[in-house]
Amino acid sequence: KMPIVTGLSGNEMYCLDKKGYQAVDLVVGNSVWSLGLLSSLTSLAKTIAGGEVGQYTEWINNGRRRAYEKLIREAEQRGGRGITGVTSELVMHPVGLEFLSIGSCIHSDEQSENFSTSADGQGLYCQLDCGFRPVRFVFGNVAYSIGIGGGLAGALRSMARGEVKEWSEVFNRTRHLALDRIRAEAKAAGANAVLGIRTTITPFYGSREMIMIGTA
Repeated sequence: KMPIVTGLSGNEMYCLDKKGYQAVDLVVGNSVWSLGLLSSLTSLAKTIAGGEVGQYTEWINNGRRRAYEKLIREAEQRGGRGITGVTSELVMHPVGLEFLSIGSCIHSDEQSENFSTSADGQGLYCQLDCGFRPVRFVFGNVAYSIGIGGGLAGALRSMARGEVKEWSEVFNRTRHLALDRIRAEAKAAGANAVLGIRTTITPFYGSREMIMIGTA
């Protein structure tokens, strides 16, 4: 029998055992994409104008979902009932952009619906203990640009002390848009809550991507 390789710590394994789950294996899903010259030029024009760069948002969203789907398939092949600590990352390579999703597969002898969660083993234990039932890992993302106008106005305003309203407005709109999208994804999955939301901002070809991840 091959040894188990997992991202779960001893504490996490202990907590999950109390809920009837055992560690199976670390599972990985990835997808490498190339943007293409035409899309790059079109989206570059949008980054100059400012606001959401729709093509980038859709492109990143598709790449993250493809990697996540492969993660789910690998967990099913290993007989997993759930995946904890699910992540969704971007890795820049010379040949393109790699979307990477990693998690720790767990198994239960009880007949229960398969699930995935961004929570670690201890977080999952606490969620189960207080009555929540995880459905699936969810995310909402927005690729956006401040634009030349907002960038210049903000840069001039930042020379003086105080709030830079142009940048506050851009970041506020973007965060609410990502929040609306993660809420919509959770609703589509049949969930009534999203727990453990974490926000990350990543540079992306002259723009930025804001992503919120959590558990529906």
